[in-house]
Amino acid sequence: MHGKVSQRDANGAQIYLNLMNKQSTLLTIMVALNCEAKPWIDFYGLKKSVDKPFSLYSKDGVNVEIVITGIGALAMSTAVGWVAGLSNSAAYENSQRVWLNIGIAGHERRDIGEAVRVHAYIDGVDLHHYYSPLPAKWGGDSDALMSVNAPSSDYPDEALVDMEGTAFYRAACMFSSAELVESIKVISDNKDNSVEALNASKISDLMRSQVSKVNQFTSDLLTLVSHNDQQPINIDLAGIRTTHSQRQQLKALLDKANVLGLHDAVADLSLSSITEITPLLTKLSTLIDNTAPALGDSESGVGHS
Repeated sequence: MHGKVSQRDANGAQIYLNLMNKQSTLLTIMVALNCEAKPWIDFYGLKKSVDKPFSLYSKDGVNVEIVITGIGALAMSTAVGWVAGLSNSAAYENSQRVWLNIGIAGHERRDIGEAVRVHAYIDGVDLHHYYSPLPAKWGGDSDALMSVNAPSSDYPDEALVDMEGTAFYRAACMFSSAELVESIKVISDNKDNSVEALNASKISDLMRSQVSKVNQFTSDLLTLVSHNDQQPINIDLAGIRTTHSQRQQLKALLDKANVLGLHDAVADLSLSSITEITPLLTKLSTLIDNTAPALGDSESGVGHS
C-alpha cells in the first residue's frame, strides 16, 4: 500500500488505541530517520512532545510513543538509554514498556517492500550473535540482521543489513526482558535495486505499505503482555546454595516466565520441593522452551530463510 493511510487502516488504528487505553503497556517505537517514522506518526495520530535530545512523538491517552534517534549505533544506543531513563517520571508510572525497532534494511535477494522480523542480531565488527526469544507469532518471514557502521551495498550471506538494529537490541535488553524487545525491517534495497537510489519519499512509501501488518503484530504482542499482568513469579531460595551467576540465571528465567504468563505452570512444577539450584533452573528452562504462544496469523508461523 502506497500513499495515504486508508480509512480501513485508520479504523484499525482507533480499535488498537482503544485496546491499549485499557492497558498499562507502553509501545515504544525506535526509528533512525524522520521518513521512516512519518507513516507511523500519521497512523497513530501522534504529535511531537519532546524536541531534544531526541524527537519524541506521543499523544495523551495513547500508549504509543515514537522516538527518532538519528543514524548509527551510537545514536540508537544513546536514545534507548534516554528513553529508559524517562521510566522514572510520573508520566510512566505503572507502565511496562515493549520496545520495537522499525526501519529499512538491505538484503541480497529479498523483494523490495517485504517486512521481515529479526530473529538474530549480528555485530558487523566482532560478528557476535544475539538471539531473540520471539514470544509472539509473526505472519511472515524472519531473518538474521547484521549491523554495520556505514551504508553498504555488500550484502552478508543470508542476512539483512542495517546500521542500528544490533545496537538497539543490546541496549533495550539492558532495561527490559528480551521477550519485550522486537525488530521489524522493511527491505529497501537488494542486488538489483541500489541503496543509492533511495530518497525520503521512497522510504516513507515502503514503511507505509507495512503499517497494517506490523500493527497487527504489535497489537498481538501487547495483548500477550497485558494479559499476563499478574503478580511477578518469585521463588524462595532459602536453604538453597547458589552462586551469583545462578541467581542471575534464575532471575532471567522468571522474567521470561512472567512475560509468557506461566504463573500456573510454574506453580505446577512444585519447585519448593527442590533443594538444589541446578535442577530448578533446568525445570524452568524446559518449561519456557516448550512454551509457544499462538498469536497473530495462525496460518503463518515464523519463517526462516
